[in-house]
Amino acid sequence: MKHILFVVMSIFLSTSIFANDDDGVNGPYYAFYHLQVPNPGDLIDSMNRFWSSDCGKEYPADVALSQEIFNGSYTSTHFIINTFQNSADQAKAVEIMRSCKAGIKFLQEISADGVIPTMQYMGYALIDENDWTQDTVFAKFDISIEPESEVAFANAYLKMMNEVFKDTYVRSFGLGAVYYGRDRFTHWVWTGAKSIPELTDIVIERGTHPAYATFVNDVKDIRTVVNSTQVQI
Repeated sequence: MKHILFVVMSIFLSTSIFANDDDGVNGPYYAFYHLQVPNPGDLIDSMNRFWSSDCGKEYPADVALSQEIFNGSYTSTHFIINTFQNSADQAKAVEIMRSCKAGIKFLQEISADGVIPTMQYMGYALIDENDWTQDTVFAKFDISIEPESEVAFANAYLKMMNEVFKDTYVRSFGLGAVYYGRDRFTHWVWTGAKSIPELTDIVIERGTHPAYATFVNDVKDIRTVVNSTQVQI
């Protein structure tokens, strides 16, 4: 995983999202920050300057900058995903950004460069197969599921993917549940690949597999697809 600092969380003045693990969710936690970025090179330079600072070296997360190649009507051009292994790491990250002078300078730089935050959410993976950090291109689906249907959807999705895996080439895939920031959707689904052509092949083979047709029929009344995005790290 390429380590690139992301601290736009401070723009939102966020508090510690997971104060403790008493809810039974033990991590890892995935925090997404969507941005409209006029000059990605300037953003990366600012991130790297913070990352090389003393505060940046203490930042307790794996962080990846992702380009949203196609994302429908979303106004963001990129998102940053922070992977925290537990709530203590997430709390430490927030405290670093509240107290570090280098973090304030970073925020001033990206604001001056015209970076605009558009959306943020945080959650955890219900299904997380085959180490997505080894992939660089993803199909990401933002979906809405009612709480009482979450288990049924997860079971149907995993059953479908296991059937597809038997007959076709599959890399990373998973289902995430949004814990905070659920105003647009409640879950996200991803499929990973090493390249755009490989991702296209995987998505087409899955979509034409008999198990996929069964899956679509099984979940048609319990999930709504909000958006789909092609993502490249």
